[in-house]
Amino acid sequence: MAKLKQGNLFEEDLELLELRAREQKLAEAHKQYVKLPAQLAREKKDREATMPPMAEIRERQQLKQFEENVSRGQIENVLRTQRHSLAMMILLLAATLLMLMWAYKIMIS
Repeated sequence: MAKLKQGNLFEEDLELLELRAREQKLAEAHKQYVKLPAQLAREKKDREATMPPMAEIRERQQLKQFEENVSRGQIENVLRTQRHSLAMMILLLAATLLMLMWAYKIMIS
């Protein structure tokens, strides 16, 4: 009977040690859980305060340059269209003037 009590005590001690180890792990997990919101907020603040990666900076510069080139191209297109319109107007006025002179010449003769 004494051996059974010792065996039971030994098993109970092992169970108690396992329970204490689990409680300790649970307490550590709880500490990490409590610290997690503050840590996430700090990481978010750090991400907002840091510069974007170099690849993103290059992409932004390329996009800006592309937009400037497109704007210049659009301006050149508008100016070219205006020049063509002015040339057509001059040709139309010259043709009208020549027709009026021709009509006047026919009426006089």
